[in-house]
Amino acid sequence: MSQENVDVVRGMWQAFLRRDFDQSLAAFHPEVEWDGTNLPDGTIARGHQAIIDHSARWFGMWDDWTIDVDGFFDAGDEVVVIIRERGRSKTGIDMDERHAEVYTLEEGRIVRRRGFSDTTQALEAVGLRP
Repeated sequence: MSQENVDVVRGMWQAFLRRDFDQSLAAFHPEVEWDGTNLPDGTIARGHQAIIDHSARWFGMWDDWTIDVDGFFDAGDEVVVIIRERGRSKTGIDMDERHAEVYTLEEGRIVRRRGFSDTTQALEAVGLRP
């Protein structure tokens, strides 16, 4: 089952990166928990609208923004994704960061997403050694 979970998350990211947002969103359970508490103004929200709102707010902050997925790590019912983001904000702040997201899956759908500013903490949170 865990390879299937990696495939679900990988497919979601592939759709997102090619800007097929409907297909990307379809990987998430309608009542997904979206945990963005790793961000200064982050909150925990639920549902597809939480993902749409977060994404719109984030995209709106950048004049130039790129994202690369550096790896997927299988942790059974959870998948860790290591991400590299680069960009320049509308206010002129440059960003070049590596961080992680942990996705929890049930029955082939993502039911929870947690953001981590520190990749080591994300791996440790699911019982993997960095």
